[in-house]
Amino acid sequence: MKGILKSIKGRLLLLLFAFTSLLLIAIGMFLYHEVRSIVLGSVDRTLHSKMQVMTGLLHEEHGGIELELSELIQGEYSIPRSGHYYKVMMNGTLLAASPSLVDNSFDLSAGTLEYRDEKTKEKVFASVGPDDEPIRVLQYDLKSFGADFSFFVAESLSGSMEIIHTFRNFLLIVIPSGIFVVCLTGLWIARQSLRPIEVFSGKIRTITHKTLNERIDTGKETRELAGLADSFNKMLERLQKVFDSEKRLIADASHELKTPVSVIKAECDVVLQKERRGEEYIETIKTIREVAENIDDHIKALLSLARLDSGILSPMNFSAVSLTECIQKTIELMKPLAEKRRITVTANFEDNITVAGNRDSLMEAFLNILENGVKYNRDNGALEVSVSSKGEKAFVSFKDTGTGIKKEDLHRVFDRFYRSDSARSAGGTGLGLSIAKAVIEAHGGEITVESEQGKGSTFTVVLPIK
Repeated sequence: MKGILKSIKGRLLLLLFAFTSLLLIAIGMFLYHEVRSIVLGSVDRTLHSKMQVMTGLLHEEHGGIELELSELIQGEYSIPRSGHYYKVMMNGTLLAASPSLVDNSFDLSAGTLEYRDEKTKEKVFASVGPDDEPIRVLQYDLKSFGADFSFFVAESLSGSMEIIHTFRNFLLIVIPSGIFVVCLTGLWIARQSLRPIEVFSGKIRTITHKTLNERIDTGKETRELAGLADSFNKMLERLQKVFDSEKRLIADASHELKTPVSVIKAECDVVLQKERRGEEYIETIKTIREVAENIDDHIKALLSLARLDSGILSPMNFSAVSLTECIQKTIELMKPLAEKRRITVTANFEDNITVAGNRDSLMEAFLNILENGVKYNRDNGALEVSVSSKGEKAFVSFKDTGTGIKKEDLHRVFDRFYRSDSARSAGGTGLGLSIAKAVIEAHGGEITVESEQGKGSTFTVVLPIK
């Protein structure tokens, strides 16, 4: 049962079975009740007609009461246990009874009262006749000629009940057959309707990590599956981007780490070739240390990106962060490097602006942008930082007087490990701006860059105000 309920086809079949069963059973019960009412109603009308005939034969003659039943006695009422009976009582005493009763003391009113007609003063009983057959009895009480009369007319229901039972048996065959046929048809319709889903599922199963470039043709899918196919294609696009990004990250990381590792091995090989002076060993160790620090920077940057990709920054954990305080502390951390390059860093702040975010992550993003502005600036250059707001957004601008970025390279500055030709000599991991972009976007913001080669660059960060 659990397996059926977990299947769309099974659930549809069960619902169809339940609905069809209830509907056909309800129709069957209604028809059975109507047929029974029609058949018994026909019997009651016959009894009523015969009752009218009998009461019409009652009259007073020569001071006495007579009931001329000679014609009735010669007919169907003359045959013993014929299924047609009558009985007339006057003041509680038997006045007349049909020969078909055989036993005049047989009580025709001993059955169950079916209904009473207040207008005609007639009562209808369901009883058992002299031959143990089911009978329908009509009783009519009349007060006339100074006496109380009770007329009883009865008809056998054997033929009528046979009709009713035949119809009931017909329904007992037709209703289950109808349920079976409808469910069988419903199963076929469900299979045909769900076949496109099976085909769609088969197409999905053929797509693997090696064939992420494949797409489902939405034009060939049914209207109901076209939307699902479109959503699936968009998911594939996102997955392909992630896979491509991971491949590129691994390739770039391998390339970037290969050079420093090669340098360390080369330095060690040179030193180990022959006995060296102490100063030469010290110089080699310093070189290895510098290269190791560079590797350490790469690893830390990669770990930061991995944490950001895993969604570690969640709005659920954000708190109020002062942008003014954040920028001020970031500038303080960057002062030693700026002073070494003789670069003037100025800051312009509006009133204290607060955003919702992670303070350490925002500082890391701003520090990477500032470091980029100092590293790739000219000596004795300038770096201007400004914080402002407009509406529900905060703007942080970093404007430097550096070498600038070529127009064709602008769209790649936030790519991982990307460094322009002019920037390679300045060192670095090529991940700083990628980290900054990931942090800003995790805070619901965006970062853009404008640059003119030879004049400098301006990075603008937009964040939603808390």
